[in-house]
Amino acid sequence: MPTILLFLFQLILFAIGIIGPWRDANATGRLPRIVRMLLSFSLVVAAFEIWFGGAKQATYAQWVAFGMLASFIGDLIMAKLIPLPNRLIGGMIAFGIAHVFYITAYVGASVESLDRWIVGLVVGLGFYAVISIGGWFALIRNPQKDRATNIGALVYGMLVGTMAAFALGLASALGGGFWLTAVGGLLFIVSDFIIGITDIRGIKIKNANDWIWLTYVAGQAGIIYAGAIY
Repeated sequence: MPTILLFLFQLILFAIGIIGPWRDANATGRLPRIVRMLLSFSLVVAAFEIWFGGAKQATYAQWVAFGMLASFIGDLIMAKLIPLPNRLIGGMIAFGIAHVFYITAYVGASVESLDRWIVGLVVGLGFYAVISIGGWFALIRNPQKDRATNIGALVYGMLVGTMAAFALGLASALGGGFWLTAVGGLLFIVSDFIIGITDIRGIKIKNANDWIWLTYVAGQAGIIYAGAIY
């Protein structure tokens, strides 16, 4: 399926999920689980289609495809379709692997413009370190939760921030469509913050699941489709 058709399919599917009369099992949003999993799987298909379709930045497209596949596994864990004793920890591990793949993609694409890449990376590391650590202390850390969950959330948040910083470095080095990657990294952080605030801190946000998936799908799409338009 051509990339543009996949993108249109994702837009329509998300719209159907939001507009429809259904709600998810926990009443935290309208998107039912089947729609969420179809969106995630369609992003995997899009990532591999871009890679196999002869992307100009082949290294970027390859590692992004692997990262989206790991993200899909993380989505299955978070949706309890892969049962684990602690879905949050399991999900963080799967997504952590995905972020390592994404970082590998960004470094591979930036290797020929290291001077500009390093400047953007340093700025990003400083900015996202403050966001990740400060946000964890202020909004996510919950003394009533077990130590593994709290520390795991901090470590994972720092990894996501590192991924976003490398994405900013990539955009600084090559510009163009890779600014979508930088925006995608930022949206990924927003999505994960909402999960931490609701699932770990225990703060209720109206239609939280829809906000999580809106920012998550948009973030993943930015990272994936940047490989097709650069």
